[in-house]
Amino acid sequence: MAKRKLSHQQHRRVKQKQQTERDQSSPSLPETATRSTEGLGEKQPGLVITNFGKRLLIEDNNGQLHQCAVRQHLSKLVAGDRVTWQADCEANTGVVVAAEPRSHELSRPGFRGQKRMVAANIDWLGIVSAIEPGVHPDMIDRYLVAAQQLDLPVLILINKVDLIQSDEQWELLAEQLLPYVEMELEILPISATQGEGMDTLREHLWQKNSVFVGPSGAGKSSLIQTLIPDIEIKTNQLSESSGLGKHTTTNSILYHLPSDNGEAAGNIIDSPGVRQFSPTPCERHELEQYYPDFSPFLGQCKYHNCTHTIEPKCAIKDAVEAGDLHYSRYQSFQRLREEFEQALDIHAGKK
Repeated sequence: MAKRKLSHQQHRRVKQKQQTERDQSSPSLPETATRSTEGLGEKQPGLVITNFGKRLLIEDNNGQLHQCAVRQHLSKLVAGDRVTWQADCEANTGVVVAAEPRSHELSRPGFRGQKRMVAANIDWLGIVSAIEPGVHPDMIDRYLVAAQQLDLPVLILINKVDLIQSDEQWELLAEQLLPYVEMELEILPISATQGEGMDTLREHLWQKNSVFVGPSGAGKSSLIQTLIPDIEIKTNQLSESSGLGKHTTTNSILYHLPSDNGEAAGNIIDSPGVRQFSPTPCERHELEQYYPDFSPFLGQCKYHNCTHTIEPKCAIKDAVEAGDLHYSRYQSFQRLREEFEQALDIHAGKK
């Protein structure tokens, strides 16, 4: 029996049905993120100021802000990313069509363990801890591990020192910070309200792409307000440009530091505070390397795969008992080791 041929009308109906099925199965995206580049302006470089939903706030070379959609093939972009974008027909809008490779990127675990980007192309990390709600060495250690993973220089900022009222409080603070003094890490006592240490902090920030990290309540935003006197004006401009009001403050935002001589003074990224930060999970032998004060004792344990918990003749435990390693550092290491083991097991499908 000869095959029955389809008419032109039937062919057209089949194609329409297939196109409808494809449209229904595809996720909805902003119109400007999927259409061709026809009608767009010339390609030009831009800097991501903040990310809000499916759109970005892009700064051009003239300092003007543009609300931009993002091409579907690009990964998540955040404050500090360098991109290529094209202007759209509507004023101060456009489409991001490409992203430059990052030099460094800071992330943190999000909901359900997925990576959540915080900042890109940073070259300096300010770890902010405060007298109130309290200086927590475990938090400092976590950010120090992240800085080691990224090979970034750090400065430990002890904020709100104006709240210290007695010599006993200073002694307690000195005891908490002793491990970092012995590791020759730089520590800067500061007060955003009194201005103490702010000139030194400005010197550290000069011509760098910096990010302040730390828990909620540590005073990161207060520090930035002191460093950038017109921060409220800048925030209002960002809010108006994004069309989202103050909601942009829930994301990382890049600000330019002021300069008296017209030179680029540097950028600072204000990151949202988190209750608990965790570095990127890694194997135990890698984590050991991120604790430089462990270095003199590594390789001296009886067992090569020693976890430094229950094993006999453990050089790390012996060093803690002898006072050659600080117990707070040992504790933070063990907490991270357990967290990382669980995270890696889940990733490998063992749990």
